[in-house]
Amino acid sequence: MRKRWTYRLALICLLGTLSIARAQDIGVAWTDPQLTALASTYDKVFSTAWSGGIDAGIGVQANPGDITVVDDPVVAGRKAVRVHMIQSEDFSKIANGVPRAELIFPKAVTFSQGPDYLIRWSTLIPVGFTFDTKQAVIITQVHQGDWTGGPTIALSLQGQQYAVSERGGANTATVSAGKWLCCADVDKGKWVDWSLRYVADDSGHHASTQLWKDGRLVFASQGVPNAYIGVQDAYLKVGLYKSGWKSSASDVSAITLFFGPVSVSKK
Repeated sequence: MRKRWTYRLALICLLGTLSIARAQDIGVAWTDPQLTALASTYDKVFSTAWSGGIDAGIGVQANPGDITVVDDPVVAGRKAVRVHMIQSEDFSKIANGVPRAELIFPKAVTFSQGPDYLIRWSTLIPVGFTFDTKQAVIITQVHQGDWTGGPTIALSLQGQQYAVSERGGANTATVSAGKWLCCADVDKGKWVDWSLRYVADDSGHHASTQLWKDGRLVFASQGVPNAYIGVQDAYLKVGLYKSGWKSSASDVSAITLFFGPVSVSKK
C-alpha cells in the first residue's frame, strides 16, 4: 500500500543542515553557449512557446481566469503564461482544495527512472511583486503522480530567495537534498532561464539532479534518492502552489508570476 503523507510546506525546516550537507559543492559555471551545446546532445520530446495558447496535452488546475496566455511583458512578439491568484478565492474545487494555479504536463511528457532528461523553462517576477517572508510558494515541480506528499523536485520562492529541494526513496517525509538560492529580488522584471538535468533513481545509486539558473550551475546532487519508490510516470508542473495561504500568516493577499517557453528533452 502506498504511503500517504500530509504535505505542508515549511522550507526553513525542509532545507535544514542535513539536506544542505547532502548537496554537492558547486564549482562549475556554465555559459549559455555551453548549456546550449549540452542541450544539443538530447532529443527533444516536448516543447511549447504558448503561441497557440495552452496545448491540448497540458492540464489546468486553477480557478477560471487565474491562468492566461498573454503577450510577453518583456520580449516583443512572444507569448507568455500569466499565473495569478488572490488569497480570498475559493479553491475548494481545485485538486486538494488548497490555493493553487498550475499547469500539469502528464499527458505531454512523463519521467521514468533511468533515462537522462533535460527540462528547460523560464520565469519572470513582475516589477511590483511583493515577496512573502512568512511562507513559500512552489513555482515549478516534478510531481510523483499518485503518491501524496512533497514534490519529488521543487523550486520555490520564500522571502527574497529561491529554494530547490528533492525527495525520494523510502523516506519522503523529509527532503533528501536541498539548497537556498540567492537572490530573487534582483530578478524582478526580467526573464530567468532554468535548466534541470534529471536522472531519477529511487535507490539513489544512479540518481543525478542538476539545476542551472541563467547558465550557471546552482545546485547538484548525486547518489541521493530523487524519485518515489516505483514511480515511473512523474510529471512536470509549473505555476503557483501555496498550500498554507488560507491557514497561516502571509505577507501577501495576491501573487502573480509569468512563465515562458517550456521544453523537455531526453537521452
